[in-house]
Amino acid sequence: MLRVLDQIEDGVKDMQSGWNLPRECYVDQEFYDFEQEAVFMRSWLCLGRVDEIKNPGDFVRIDMGDEPLVMVRDQNMEIRVFTPICAHRGHLLCEGSGNAGRLFRCPFHAWTYGLDGHLIAAPSMNDTIGLKRLKAEAHLPSHKVEIWNGFVFTNLDPNAKPLTPTLGKLTKTLEPYHIDKMVSMPVAEIKGCDWNWKPQLENGIEPYHSAYLHGMLHDFAHVRLTSFVEFDEDDGAVYHPTGFYYPDAGFNPTGKALMPIIPTLGEKERNEVIFASIPPNLGFGAVPEGLFYYLVLPAGPGAINLRIGHLYPEESTKVPLFDHLYKIAQDGLVVFHNQDAASTASVQRGNRSRFRKPGRYSFQEESLLQFYQWLQKRYREYASEARQAQEA
Repeated sequence: MLRVLDQIEDGVKDMQSGWNLPRECYVDQEFYDFEQEAVFMRSWLCLGRVDEIKNPGDFVRIDMGDEPLVMVRDQNMEIRVFTPICAHRGHLLCEGSGNAGRLFRCPFHAWTYGLDGHLIAAPSMNDTIGLKRLKAEAHLPSHKVEIWNGFVFTNLDPNAKPLTPTLGKLTKTLEPYHIDKMVSMPVAEIKGCDWNWKPQLENGIEPYHSAYLHGMLHDFAHVRLTSFVEFDEDDGAVYHPTGFYYPDAGFNPTGKALMPIIPTLGEKERNEVIFASIPPNLGFGAVPEGLFYYLVLPAGPGAINLRIGHLYPEESTKVPLFDHLYKIAQDGLVVFHNQDAASTASVQRGNRSRFRKPGRYSFQEESLLQFYQWLQKRYREYASEARQAQEA
């Protein structure tokens, strides 16, 4: 492990002398377990959009590695995030999404919890501990919540610093889009993807491959029109704009936006796409008509699940033939996803080879280096704390 961490640190210093991540970062169970602690248990994780849970009792259940999570709207319209495991025997309280009414009831022994996470009822427990005493110790683990541009984030570290201050540059760049006021389309779930979580984000922010893997499909937003944004180690996002050869382009078979253009955009925004990631699990693209995003949910060193969504201004959803146009927009992105998926699966297989060595950066991969610098900071901090704890 120390050898791998040293190799990562040496590789993220700069573009000219650096290299990408060692193979162990993608295929090794020990490194995956290390990342779960160093990154996922200490970073802000995106669970979805606020309008997925509009009403009291609405919930969405998500697995983040081995950690089950649920975001729910409580009776006071506050968004909460819990670990939805019963305090009795650990049975999961819910699956999927829906409306829990006023409470969550465990199907195993009917222990019941309010939408605030507190225990309400526990049948046949009075003869051993008594409900009043049990209520004082049994509840659903609750986690920090932060809303950014309509996205719901949680952090499993109770001492975590706020997310929003780390997103200042990206927030300012996205102001004309008014993402917080956009309407969410139904989320598509893709399960059982056979690759590590990092390549999914890498493909979303690395423009180098677009001219070759996607070819003519991506020509309207060619890599030569990409510029990179200066990155500081305290930044919470990695992003870059890629220009269009003509205004109001779109990622669909027509190459043009299918929906009305966001009325608050200026000439600059109408002539570019913003590819962004808020690591470790949110990636998105902001285009003149709306935004597409994906949530990366790790399921092992070589497995992830995906939740993919689209956002549009509410007025756009009222245009004639919206459903038909939205289907075309969806199908267009599926083409790009399928190309990326085949490539990412191939990279995952290649990384299993003992002969795979870290490669050099292209000048068109600066955003990759920034992502690896984001990771390296968290690797370094956790490894240092773990070492100090062992020595204590």
